Amino acid sequence: MDNLLRLIIIEPDLNDAEMMISTLKTAGFAVRPERAEDEEDLHEKLQKHAPDLVLCTLSPASDLTLEQVTTGIEQVGRHVPVIAIAEGDGHDIAECLEAGAHDLVRKDRPDHLKLVVKRAFEGQQQWRRLKSAESSLREAERRCKTLLDSSRDAIAYVHEGMHIYANQSYLDLFGYTDAEDLEGMPIMDMVDGSDQATMKEFLRNYDRDSEGTEAGKSVEIRLTGPGGEPFAAQMEFTPASIDGEPCTQVLIRSQANTKELEKQLNYLSQRDLVTGLYNRQYFMEQLGTTIGQATQGKAHASLVELRIDKFHEIRDLVGVAGSDLVLGDVAKVLENHAGNEEVVARFDGETFAILTPRHQPAEAKEYVGGILAAISGHICEVDGRSATCTASAGIARIDENAPDPNELLSRAAKACDEAARGDGNRVEVYQPRQGEMTQRQQDEVWVSRISEAVTAERLRLLFQPIVSLHGEAGEHYEVFMRMLDDDGQEISPSEFLPSAERTDMAKVLDRWVISHALKQLAAHRKNGHETTFFINLTAGSLQEPGMLPWIVERLKEHRVPAQCVVFEMKEATVVNHLKQAKEFVKGLKNVHSRFALEDFGVGLNPFQLMQHVQADFLKIDRSFMDKLSSSEENQESIRSITDSAHGMNKLVIAPHVEDATGLSILWGIGVNYIQGNFLQGPSEKMDYDFSSMS
Repeated sequence: MDNLLRLIIIEPDLNDAEMMISTLKTAGFAVRPERAEDEEDLHEKLQKHAPDLVLCTLSPASDLTLEQVTTGIEQVGRHVPVIAIAEGDGHDIAECLEAGAHDLVRKDRPDHLKLVVKRAFEGQQQWRRLKSAESSLREAERRCKTLLDSSRDAIAYVHEGMHIYANQSYLDLFGYTDAEDLEGMPIMDMVDGSDQATMKEFLRNYDRDSEGTEAGKSVEIRLTGPGGEPFAAQMEFTPASIDGEPCTQVLIRSQANTKELEKQLNYLSQRDLVTGLYNRQYFMEQLGTTIGQATQGKAHASLVELRIDKFHEIRDLVGVAGSDLVLGDVAKVLENHAGNEEVVARFDGETFAILTPRHQPAEAKEYVGGILAAISGHICEVDGRSATCTASAGIARIDENAPDPNELLSRAAKACDEAARGDGNRVEVYQPRQGEMTQRQQDEVWVSRISEAVTAERLRLLFQPIVSLHGEAGEHYEVFMRMLDDDGQEISPSEFLPSAERTDMAKVLDRWVISHALKQLAAHRKNGHETTFFINLTAGSLQEPGMLPWIVERLKEHRVPAQCVVFEMKEATVVNHLKQAKEFVKGLKNVHSRFALEDFGVGLNPFQLMQHVQADFLKIDRSFMDKLSSSEENQESIRSITDSAHGMNKLVIAPHVEDATGLSILWGIGVNYIQGNFLQGPSEKMDYDFSSMS
C-alpha cells in the first residue's frame, strides 16, 4: 500500500499518542504504529522492522531524549526521519535540527503535523527509491558487462584513444588472446595504414561534435586483421562510461551484416507483433522524451489511452485468435488517423496509447472523437462472421507541470475509466480535482447532489455476505449504500462521503440506510431466513442525540429483533468521539442490539478501547489483508488480534478475502468470519448459499 506508514512513537502519554495516530489517519495514512518506551525497546523495534518515521515527544517524563533517538537510529544502521514534538514554545528548532531531527512540530498543531509527516514520508520514499535505483544501476552494470563478454559483436571501450576494455569477440577479431595485451594500446593501431588519415579526421570531428551529447557516429574504415591483412568494417562510436568514468564505446560491424538485416532487427525491437504498432517499451521512451520537452517549455502534447469496450465479450464470441484479428483492425484504424507527429502503440491487451501534439483539450477531444467514430463504424470479418466494437478514451495533457510518466498514465487511465462507464464509446479529458473549487464549494455541490438523490430515490442498497469459517448457523450480510447520478451511473462513495461527513448529510444518509435496510431485513426474515445485518454508521450519527431513540422506533416499526442488527463504526471514528460512542453503544446494549468495530487493530493498544466501548465483533483493518499469503508479519498480526479477541469473548471478522489461499490461512489462525469478493461481491440480492462453507 502506497499510504502505509510504519511509525514508531516516543510519547509517555498514551492518549496523546493515539490522538497523533488519529490525526495521521485523517491525513490519509494507513498507520501501522509501535510505541518505544526506552532505549532498549527502541533498538529492538528498529532492528525488527524498518520504520518510515519516528515521532519523538520532547518531554521530561520520557525516558528517551531526542539525541538518544537519533543516535540509536544511526547505531542500528537505519535511515529514518525523526520529527520532534514539542509540548510548548520552550524548544529551539535549530537545536532540534542540529540534534538530527527532520523538523519540530508543536503538539497542539495537528494541521502542521500532517504537512510535516507528509513531507518527511515522501522524502523517505524518495530516498528508498534512490537507493533502489542505485542498486539496480549496479546490477545493470554487472549484467551489462556479462552481456558484453558474451556478445558476438566486437565491442571495446577507449579513453583518450587508448583501449581500456575489450570483449572476447573484439580480441578474436584482431587475434589477441588476453585483454591485458590490448589495454593501453592506441585504437589507431587497429586501422590499416591507408585509412589512418581518414580515421584521425573522423576522431577530431567526433570529439568536437559529440561534446555534451549522447549521439553516436559511425565511419566505414579498413582495419588490420590478425595476419596483417586489411578488411572493411563499420565502426560505431558512442559516449559511454565505465565505473563512472567517461569513455567511448566502439562497436565494430562487419560489412557482411547488411543494412536490411539491421533495419529488420530495429523494427522488431520496437513493434508489437500482433498489431504492428509500436510496443509499450518504445512508447514509454517516446513519452519520457515528450514529457522532458514539455517540462522545459519546448512543446506541449496530449497522452491518450484508448480501450476497446467489453473486449471479453468479443473474445468469447470470436475466440482468442479471432480477437487478435479485431485488435489488428483497430490498429489499422488508429494508423489511418495518425499523422506524422503522432506515436501510436498497443499498450497492453485491448488497450492502446497515442501521443499527439494536439494539446488543447477541445482539439484533442475532437481528434480522438473522430477515431472512436471510425472504430464504431468499422466491421471486422472473422472466419466468415462480422463483428463490431466500440472504444473509450481518456486524455491527459502534457505541459510544463506534467508529472512523471507513470502518474501521467494513471491520469489518462482514470479519464478512460470515466469514459468507459455504461456503454462506453466516449472520450473524457482528465481534470485535476484539487484546486478546481474550495472544499466549501465542493461540499455545497455535494450537499445539493445528495439531497437531489435522496428526493429522486437515486440511492440503492447492496449486500455482501459475511460467512462463518466454523459452521455457525445463520446468515450475515453487510449493508452498503450506493448513489446514482442523473444517468443512473453509480458514484463511488469515496467521491461524496467525505463531503457528507463534513456536513449534516451523513446523518441523512445514515437514516435512509437504516430505514430501508430494516424494511428489507424484515421481509427477508419473513421468508424463513435467520438473517443478521451489519449497518455502518458515520460520526454524524454519534453527534445526534436523537439517533438512538429513532433507531429503536424503526426496529419496532419493522418488527425486527434488535439482536439481528449489528451497527458498525470505524475504529478512528470511535476514538475521535469516544464519549459519544461510549453512550451510544451502551444504549444499543440496553435494547439488545450489537456493535462492531471496523478497521480494527492499527492503534498502539487497540484493545484498550474495549475498556470504554464493548464491541461484539472486531473487523480487522484491511491493511493486514494485503499480500496475506506471503506476509508473515500480517499473518502474525492477525493471529495476535484473534487470540486477544477470543480471550475477551469477541468475534473476529477478516474483510477483503480475495483468494482461497487467504481463506485457508485465516481458518488456521482461528478467525471467526470472512468477507470479500472471493465469496461474493456486493449485490442487490441476498442469495448467497451459506451452506457451501459448512
